Amino acid sequence: MNLDQARTIYRKAKETAGLASTEWVRMHDARAQRPQLAVREGDTGTAAVIATVSRNAPHDDEQLLFNAPRFLRAAIMVAEHAFDVIRSQRAAIERLEKKINAVAEAKDFAANCAMLCAEPAFKKFLEERHGLARPLTDQKVATRVRSILAVGSRSELNTDPSAAERWKALRADYDAWRQA
Repeated sequence: MNLDQARTIYRKAKETAGLASTEWVRMHDARAQRPQLAVREGDTGTAAVIATVSRNAPHDDEQLLFNAPRFLRAAIMVAEHAFDVIRSQRAAIERLEKKINAVAEAKDFAANCAMLCAEPAFKKFLEERHGLARPLTDQKVATRVRSILAVGSRSELNTDPSAAERWKALRADYDAWRQA
């Protein structure tokens, strides 16, 4: 049996398990001295024989036969739970992939640099650590940052990996300065 065949059989088994009698009972034919398989009628509670087992049937095969509906329902329940877990995990993976992609797209270092350059604390950092002269204007800050990063434009932070690394290092230095 291959996986495609197993899937087809699973679908049929699931459908059949839902249609089959829910309670099978073991009986015994006293005259023939043979075990029998019966279903319990829901309305009347009487048992209707559906199979008589050969005297030569191995005990394990007999057990499988008598327990088939319960075993099948249990296997379907376990499989359905596994499918739910898989669907849940796939959804979680998709959510994480979306977050990762959003973070990757959000690496607009130029915009990040522009926002940070407008912050008074960053201006103070540049004054103390990188000799930015007063008055601390946005224009002076932008010029000083371009000089420190050795770029002609902040947009290079998004296109030049080495410029982006220099920006990350400057930003890390700023974060450390703020923590001190």
